[in-house]
Amino acid sequence: MNVKCFLIEETGEIKRYLRRYAKGPCPNMPGNGGYHDMMVDFDIIPKDHDREDAALPENDQRWPSHCACGYEFAKSDKWQLFTQRLYARKDTGEVMTLRDAPVGAMWNADWYPDVWKGKDGMSLMVRCPDGHDWCIDARASNCGLPKDNDHRCWIRHGVAPNITVNKACPGDNADRTCNAGSGSIQTGKWHGFLRNGEFVRC
Repeated sequence: MNVKCFLIEETGEIKRYLRRYAKGPCPNMPGNGGYHDMMVDFDIIPKDHDREDAALPENDQRWPSHCACGYEFAKSDKWQLFTQRLYARKDTGEVMTLRDAPVGAMWNADWYPDVWKGKDGMSLMVRCPDGHDWCIDARASNCGLPKDNDHRCWIRHGVAPNITVNKACPGDNADRTCNAGSGSIQTGKWHGFLRNGEFVRC
């Protein structure tokens, strides 16, 4: 079944959480070396008003007291005011964080370097059908020109989110590409193409 993509854009706000974490082992996170982790909603503020020193005092009752596994956090465990940018779907207006964005979400990863940006100045990221995040303008793992920053491993055509990604380089002033693949994306669990804004399995 094909997956239709949709564009999300920053709202200019960030969501903040009160987070506690500590070294494990934790049965909820067995694959990362083990640590206890819990965070709760705190507030939403304008992005340019973020202040790391605005966290509540440690005796405030809103701080998480336990990990989901039941571990009780000690005073010496980590305290953090955790932040995430807020995005809104262009088609529906639904607001979300990147952590919560579903499959098909596409956004501009503006924090990436210029060599990972297209001619429109965007570094397009999209969430694949298996949950993997693919930076279309980045370098492929099997890049055929790993020392050349002027080419593109994937060539994208159209305007987000209705784009097609392949190896075609039309026109005299088009991007150059390497010999890596055929324009598809292969993650650990999914292999397919992005055509006219839809993921299509190979």
